[in-house]
Amino acid sequence: MRAELPRPRPRRRAVLLGGLSLGALALSGCDGVRVGQPAVYTPPPEGIDDLYRRDLLALLETGLGARIGADERSRDLVSGVQEAFGQQREAMLTGAEAEDESSASSDGGGDDGDGGSDGGAGDGGGGDAAPTDLQGLSDLLVAIRDITTDAARQVSGSLARPMLATGVFAAWAAQRLARIAGTEEPTAPPSAEKIEPARDVPESDPPSIGAEVDYHSSLERAQEDEWYAGYVREVLAAAESGKKRSALIAQSDADRERAEQLGAFAREDGAKEVLRAAVYPLPGGGVTQELRKDEPEALALTLVEDHVILTGAAPFERRSLSIAAALDQAVLLASLRSSLSALPTLDPEG
Repeated sequence: MRAELPRPRPRRRAVLLGGLSLGALALSGCDGVRVGQPAVYTPPPEGIDDLYRRDLLALLETGLGARIGADERSRDLVSGVQEAFGQQREAMLTGAEAEDESSASSDGGGDDGDGGSDGGAGDGGGGDAAPTDLQGLSDLLVAIRDITTDAARQVSGSLARPMLATGVFAAWAAQRLARIAGTEEPTAPPSAEKIEPARDVPESDPPSIGAEVDYHSSLERAQEDEWYAGYVREVLAAAESGKKRSALIAQSDADRERAEQLGAFAREDGAKEVLRAAVYPLPGGGVTQELRKDEPEALALTLVEDHVILTGAAPFERRSLSIAAALDQAVLLASLRSSLSALPTLDPEG
């Protein structure tokens, strides 16, 4: 009696062909798709870094298109602001965008009708009208300050630092315009409590943060400088009177409150907590005229640097305090100096 043989299974080729024929039937109703053609490429959605970068570039290009008739008092400031817009825009371009622009420039202008490079670099101001007067310029600076504030809270660490540096300059310049040109007093920068994520982060391209060692070292330095600033400003307040004294006392209190908050971050995140010293050595050994004249500006610049760097190194949920601190010091600097780097902490000119 012969054993019954198993029924043969369909060969792999037949299965594949059968699947292909079903796929062809399914594709036959698709517009412009035929078997054998490459699949239609659907680009992934933009990541949070690109979204903020594109919007900032549009604002900077709007500023570059401004034609403002400034008087003698504000002419240098307006010129400096527009020069800064160009430097900030250049810092925001990707390597590919910068290379495209360089190639277009070497080819004699590169007006090829495509509106510029990817990521919004050539949006011509994003459709916003360029400012034509000092108040319009001030309003634009506040808009730049606000979008970079939101960005610094959410974007990758490597982008958070130049974003916030741009915002620091914008906060300083808007306040400076009010001081010397009589524009409306700009709204105050948001407090740390109000700096929260403003946009949804695409799951396909989440932002990244830096190394823990950089966070810990920048956190330690910020604590040290906040404690020092609080002490020096208190000492300076004792040598002043009236509004100047009150302002220095308020600044000292804010310094110490931030130092305590940063210390709490350090304890929770495994970094070094810096404790407050009873006294700190003063430049020159005491309250001299040079100290009263120079130290307020030096303290504000130091804290701007500390907090811009810390923002770029910190985890997302730790950034709000430093973003607010950097912007507060930028506003303070508007009464202390007549110029500021386009990208504080990134530009060697400071």
